[in-house]
Amino acid sequence: MIKIVWNAVVLGIIALSAAWLSNNPGSVQMEWLGWRVQTSVAVVIGVFIVCYAVFYAFLAKPLLLLKNKILYWARADLRAEKMAKAKIGREVDRYTLLGKGLTALAAGDVETAKKLQKDIVKKFSDDEAKTLVFDAQLAEAQNDKAKAMELYAKLAEAPDTRLLGMRGKIRLFRLNGAPEKALKACEELLAEKNPMPWVLTEAFELQVQEKQWDKAVATLEKAYKTDSFDKKTFKHLKASVLLEQAAGTNDAAEKERLILEAGETDDSLIQAVLSAAALNAEKGEIRKARKQLCKLWKSAPCWAVYEAYQALTPEKPALDAVTDLQELLDENKDAEINALVKADASLKARLWGQAKGLLEKYLAVKPDSKRALLMMAEIAAANRDEKAAVEYGEKAAVAEPEPMYVCSVCKTPLNEWHTACPICHTLGTMSVKL
Repeated sequence: MIKIVWNAVVLGIIALSAAWLSNNPGSVQMEWLGWRVQTSVAVVIGVFIVCYAVFYAFLAKPLLLLKNKILYWARADLRAEKMAKAKIGREVDRYTLLGKGLTALAAGDVETAKKLQKDIVKKFSDDEAKTLVFDAQLAEAQNDKAKAMELYAKLAEAPDTRLLGMRGKIRLFRLNGAPEKALKACEELLAEKNPMPWVLTEAFELQVQEKQWDKAVATLEKAYKTDSFDKKTFKHLKASVLLEQAAGTNDAAEKERLILEAGETDDSLIQAVLSAAALNAEKGEIRKARKQLCKLWKSAPCWAVYEAYQALTPEKPALDAVTDLQELLDENKDAEINALVKADASLKARLWGQAKGLLEKYLAVKPDSKRALLMMAEIAAANRDEKAAVEYGEKAAVAEPEPMYVCSVCKTPLNEWHTACPICHTLGTMSVKL
């Protein structure tokens, strides 16, 4: 309806214009190059309309195509930029998704990781290595060790993911209780040029576990050269390995060499100094052994050092031993344990009053000391104070035993010394209980 009305209006305007021009024809005159043209306005308008019709019929479409082509070329950079932004956006989205999945695995959120798995596989359909990494870690988190081992093996075959795959295999071998297989994989990586620091530390731990002492020392020295360990840790670990090696040999000369080398390597390692002092005492070099223990008492006053010091002169009378002990205690006069060890020496010399006073002083600081409570019970019994003896005996019965060694990482108390903690397997964390 609107179209009909519009057409009628247009025709009406044309008719009115034609009628007006017929009543007012006017004239148009033009001179050009000696030619003169004179005609009416209506003719000029008619010529203009005819020219426009010809132009529209034959030239409008080609010109429109040319215009579009020019605009297309002009906007090519804009389109390329838009496409690049879209591609980058897709890359960011899929790597963000992968990051969420790996973060969930690292946080132990296995359920969230499982939910993201399908989307990750779909997004990385063109990059199987990325999905293999995620799937392997997910299988390990789900305790599916067989599948995880299979996936890590695939990763180990590809050059780009070889180290990641090998590290996963080594970790699973250790979890499965197959240290010999883990060590074999480590040695394969050790044979390569410039092995990664984690390869050196893993190999060292496994070589210690398998009691391959010479290889362990060689690996440790290589790790130190690559700055995997600082100087202090290197000395501590090397001395620890040498002591373990000495404990396992039956050759007296070799044992002596290893113990002395351990003491020279790290004179701050308590076990190394204790072993060296004991060795010197066996050789009759009591003075040298006393000097070593006195020096050690400055930095590590503990029951083990006291016992080693007393063992140097077992034949000495108990009263003389009390006086002799003062030389050791003077090296560290502020040590809390001074009162306990002097009380023990006094107790052996039957100096009941002196021992009791020292123990009361020590118990004021360490009220749950099993050793001190047992000594107090012994003193009370010697003084025929049955009530006090029973009371101290009951307290000692419920008090925790005082271990000789403790792991500085997991805090596990132990009665035997180890290069690596048997609980948390951390290297070089054994220390004498102070």
